[in-house]
Amino acid sequence: MIILFILGYIMAFPAQLIFFKKRVYYEDKKSSNRFKRGKAFIVSNHTSLIDYMVTIFLFHFRRIFCLMSELVFQHGFFVSFFTKVMGGIKVDRRNYDFSFINKSCELLEKKKMLIVYPEGRVEVQKKKLMYFHPTYLLIALRSNTPITPIYMNGDYGIFKRTHIVIGKEINLRDYCSSVNPTKEELIELNKIVTDKMQDLEKLCHENIILDKYGHKFHPKYFLKDLGRFIAKTISLFFHLKFRGNKELRHVKGGGVVVMNHQSFKDPLMMYKIFPRRRVYILTAEVVFDGHKFRSYMLRQLGCIRIDRNIYDKEAIDLAADIVKAGNLVVVFASGHIDKENISGFKAGASLVASRAAAPIYTILSKIEGKKNYIYLGKKYSVLDNDGKKLNSKNLKLLMENIHDDLFKLGDNDEI
Repeated sequence: MIILFILGYIMAFPAQLIFFKKRVYYEDKKSSNRFKRGKAFIVSNHTSLIDYMVTIFLFHFRRIFCLMSELVFQHGFFVSFFTKVMGGIKVDRRNYDFSFINKSCELLEKKKMLIVYPEGRVEVQKKKLMYFHPTYLLIALRSNTPITPIYMNGDYGIFKRTHIVIGKEINLRDYCSSVNPTKEELIELNKIVTDKMQDLEKLCHENIILDKYGHKFHPKYFLKDLGRFIAKTISLFFHLKFRGNKELRHVKGGGVVVMNHQSFKDPLMMYKIFPRRRVYILTAEVVFDGHKFRSYMLRQLGCIRIDRNIYDKEAIDLAADIVKAGNLVVVFASGHIDKENISGFKAGASLVASRAAAPIYTILSKIEGKKNYIYLGKKYSVLDNDGKKLNSKNLKLLMENIHDDLFKLGDNDEI
């Protein structure tokens, strides 16, 4: 069997580089070891039948035994034989056969590696973890083996990359000394593991955002930076006069910038106002729709599509994630070009800032004759004195104050 496994591993290795591309993160890299030897008990969420194959190439040259439904073994001789070669252990759920628990413990005693998908089936909605059936807890307790939790986002495909987070080991014996726990103890232990899996899911999402929208220079941001370079080159021809809080141009960390909207050149001006930052801009859906190439270029320039006709939660969440990654997101808060500066502000800016727990900065663009004055305002917090996020009523009041303060900026050049 082991010879067949090695042969299959070698033959499949080139294919996994194309179809199962992965990026691995660690909750604690010092304590997590992909090259560990000896017994190991992996517990993972289940997004696809491919998950097991990815795990095989995650822990190189280890034969990973896996608990599998009896249905897998009923797809003919070849599939059944291949499954056994790869390390499949049949779990007969229909007949309530729990012999797999003893088999699993025996393998772990022999210092083998075992993986379990406690959800018992593939997630229909990949973004939602399902109930973990607690029999895996008995294996961990009876074999006295720490659990290694792994979260996979299941994003498979030729032009895709799946993201994986390996968590710190959980020793259930630290929480329960009995190998025959009560129902209440099983519920509590199961909660410990599922809570950890939810933490890893959140950590995975945060790392994906950092990879995609990181604010530091890296070759992988070449296209985005090329687009910004072109925009910055164009912005050099804008003759801007800066007034007010000039330190704002060099502000560090994530934040939301609220600005009035007088012309189509306002977005390009951002690259001159913030010359060293990657600036992202909430942009109306009409600018994107019906133009694939233009939509692609707008995204490379840092535009975030938002549908003004609905509460666009997806756009708000994305903008908040980008701010959390340390970037600035610009919101033309009136929602459209308004040369008279009389419109009220929409809630987008406050929602993004609140989700990201980030400050709001104000900028007023004012055209006087042939000169364009940029008035740089102050910093506003979406947190109260106790460090808690403002409620919806207070956020609305905040935006009203920002609206009033913003248009007073141009009244005094010495602000």
